Amino acid sequence: MWIGLLLVSSLFAKMIDAIAIVVNNEPITLYEIEQAKRALGISTKEAVELLIRKKLELSQIKKFALEVSDFELQDAIDSYARQKGMDIFQLQQLVEQKGLSWESYKKSFKEQLLRKKLYETIAKRARHPSPEQLKEYYSTHPQEFMVPKSVVVTKYISPAKEVLEKIRQNPMYKPQTPLLLQKGEEEIQLNQVNPQFAAMLSALKEGEFSQILPLQDRFLLLYIKKKKHLHKIPFEEAKAYILNRLASESSTKSIKDYFDKLQASAKIQVIRLPKESE
Repeated sequence: MWIGLLLVSSLFAKMIDAIAIVVNNEPITLYEIEQAKRALGISTKEAVELLIRKKLELSQIKKFALEVSDFELQDAIDSYARQKGMDIFQLQQLVEQKGLSWESYKKSFKEQLLRKKLYETIAKRARHPSPEQLKEYYSTHPQEFMVPKSVVVTKYISPAKEVLEKIRQNPMYKPQTPLLLQKGEEEIQLNQVNPQFAAMLSALKEGEFSQILPLQDRFLLLYIKKKKHLHKIPFEEAKAYILNRLASESSTKSIKDYFDKLQASAKIQVIRLPKESE
């Protein structure tokens, strides 16, 4: 029995140490490939592509000297928890209930933030749209620049987020306990509210629900009944929006092109790969 355990332990150690691929002098082990396959339920080929991409991302994060401070990490996790209707302590409990380490979760969250910063950096380095492209978009998408001065909404307020989720799926839904829901109609003057809130309402279509919003110790859901007093935003005021829209549309392509070129020029040496059946 002991001999069998020693053999298994020895094989496991060899698997961890066995280098499968070298990417610009950075190793990827057989163990890392197997771990990715099992965790994500993907093939060897997909796991290899994923791990090569991660090595290239890490090299670029170092190249651009990107960092995430402890404060940024804490603030981002706290914001994510609030979006999910929890505080950070409830999120930690949920993570640990799933059998995950809180430190491992924070490390993974930090990696995501670094990757986001990297993608933003790459996207910013891409060529900006010309003034002619901005004007062309403005003239060919007139409806995007028609904004209301006021919006008539139906407001749903509840201490239970799941009640509002059910209303989003079925507007006729009514909770068995009436106290769980307050409903009313209001005309909101957009120049009298927070600009971000006004922008959100402007972006929604008539007959569409908003996302569920935190409201102190309760939650708020809005249904757009009617947009009133539509007027067109002048081009100069719309330029920032158009720039962001075009940048957003092109960022995915620019990031893909960036990493395609990076991988094509990378020194990638394949030493050995695990079998698909392993």
